[in-house]
Amino acid sequence: MDPELIRYFDIVCDRIAAHPSYSVKLEKAAGLDEQLVLNYHTHGPEQDYCASVCVGSNTLVEHGLHATLEELAHIRGIGATAEECGPRMAAFAACLVDRYVLKRAPLVLLDGRVFVGR
Repeated sequence: MDPELIRYFDIVCDRIAAHPSYSVKLEKAAGLDEQLVLNYHTHGPEQDYCASVCVGSNTLVEHGLHATLEELAHIRGIGATAEECGPRMAAFAACLVDRYVLKRAPLVLLDGRVFVGR
């Protein structure tokens, strides 16, 4: 895994931890062993990609019911293209697993659909 991406997402995790509501929501979800979901998405043409850290179930994600996910944190401008989803979300997931001692890696969505690495 790219060490630069790991450093970048360590900083992102530091910022989440410093945020008054994101930190509480993420700590609670991790403590309850909820399934985290990373939704790498854009808000429209010519927009950079963001990532939402959400909670949900495998069943909801597998059936495309991403609209029912509960967003815990929203991070803007973390990617420029859909092709960056795999490496960026893998690094972000690794940092979240390490930081919050998660038993399961977060699931990854690309624009609300299950991400299948390319």
